[in-house]
Amino acid sequence: TVVGITAGIGLFMTAVVTSTDNYLMFVSAASAMMVIGSTFAASLISFSFAEVMHAFRAMFQTILSGNTTQGHLSDLVKRFMELSDIYREGGISLLEDSITAKEKKDDIMALGMELMGSGYKQEDIRIIMGDAMDSHWQRQSLEGKILNTMGVYAPGFGMVGTIVGLIIMLDNMGDDMANLGKGLALALLTTLYGVLIANLLFKPTAAQVTEKQEQEYFRHQLIADGFVLLAEKKDSLLIQDRLNAFVKPNIRYQPKEAE
Repeated sequence: TVVGITAGIGLFMTAVVTSTDNYLMFVSAASAMMVIGSTFAASLISFSFAEVMHAFRAMFQTILSGNTTQGHLSDLVKRFMELSDIYREGGISLLEDSITAKEKKDDIMALGMELMGSGYKQEDIRIIMGDAMDSHWQRQSLEGKILNTMGVYAPGFGMVGTIVGLIIMLDNMGDDMANLGKGLALALLTTLYGVLIANLLFKPTAAQVTEKQEQEYFRHQLIADGFVLLAEKKDSLLIQDRLNAFVKPNIRYQPKEAE
């Protein structure tokens, strides 16, 4: 994600610098504030302040964390095989003691462990965890929707800024036509900023946020099935085969003995 954004901005700046000596004409704080500020204001009209802030946080987390992969799913398969052996040998008390601090902070893992400790049957675990997964998905999917909405608003407010600039330019022009080209160029900057921000920031990160959420939902499905299999006290080999169905064939977990 960082490479893509950096490459896009870098190629744009390179094209500008190599095409004109007056590249500073592409810099306008007023145009940037008009586009960004209006887009943010319109987003606050459409959504709550907290939801917009969550969307921005998700966007920056996406930029910093990079692409999603399925590599962690293979580790989860291995982990549930370990938990199966622990549960069958030592019961629920030993299983609860074997959960790491990191796993306790994972909401879905913590929920599954809590349901196991409460003695729920496998069907009840599947239903309760399925409801938790769906509600989590509904909450998180709003972030991508907000970023997509910002991507729609930004070019529109860029056009508004251009119209405002043209009105100001024509009002101040008088009989002097010499400044027409320069004034028109400045007026068009807001449209340029709006299109760039929408297509190089908001829309791509919205797609990336949605992809991460889909991967997370997929991961939650694996965890839910893992706890159902634990509750059924299935052996680790069956757990391996069942949970490996969630993982791409080339990265499925295989014990070292099988290799």
